[in-house]
Amino acid sequence: MNGFWSYLSLETRRTLRNGRYLVFTLGFPAGFYLLFTMLYGKEASGTGYNFDTIYMVSMAAYGALGAALNSNSVALATERAGGWSRQLRVTPLGPMAYVLGKMATAVLMALPALVLVSLLGVLLHHVQMPLSDWGIFLAATWIGTIPFALLGILMGYALDPQSAQGGMMIVYFGLSILGGMWFPYQIMPHAMQVMARILPSYHFAALGWNATSGQGIGWGNVAILAAYTLLFALGAMRAYRRDEARQYA
Repeated sequence: MNGFWSYLSLETRRTLRNGRYLVFTLGFPAGFYLLFTMLYGKEASGTGYNFDTIYMVSMAAYGALGAALNSNSVALATERAGGWSRQLRVTPLGPMAYVLGKMATAVLMALPALVLVSLLGVLLHHVQMPLSDWGIFLAATWIGTIPFALLGILMGYALDPQSAQGGMMIVYFGLSILGGMWFPYQIMPHAMQVMARILPSYHFAALGWNATSGQGIGWGNVAILAAYTLLFALGAMRAYRRDEARQYA
């Protein structure tokens, strides 16, 4: 684990300078939140459905999901092709610290999206809830990005630079839309609701939906996300070893 913190600092600064990260994980979620609450927020008032709060959670989760995927998938595929990961092998930074650094960077980069969209909800739409619910929402959603950080690593090792960008976009928008982040789960057709409950993105966003509605931590959602975390971790490990064998056999 020598050099882990230095590598994490390097990756964090490099990601923050990435224009794609700023657009997909900060610009889009904030813009969509402002647009759709302006269009539909008043229509939902008086229905018992707090659109401003629910959509705040959805867009915060959408941005965090994008950060977790975007921080690793394309960058890792590009580094592999360019020989950067091979160069790191001659440094004190070991392979395990390299992968953990990638995962930690992705999780850390999810935080700005959570904070930005939450601030917009408070400042522009006066979203209010108990401090404990705020804490559960932010903490659970932030920690809940771990499986998607692992999925990004898996994609970075499984795809080449030419297909990584397109693959990341398909997975990102597919998980977001089908998981109920763009359109409220309650208004989705029944078939899409069934599909949503299979996807990790739905259970990820549900952590925040439960917290902001006063239901606390949804342990069923946590269990499903834990299962996906194990699945993606095993997949990332296998892809890493296959890539390692291909390069150093």
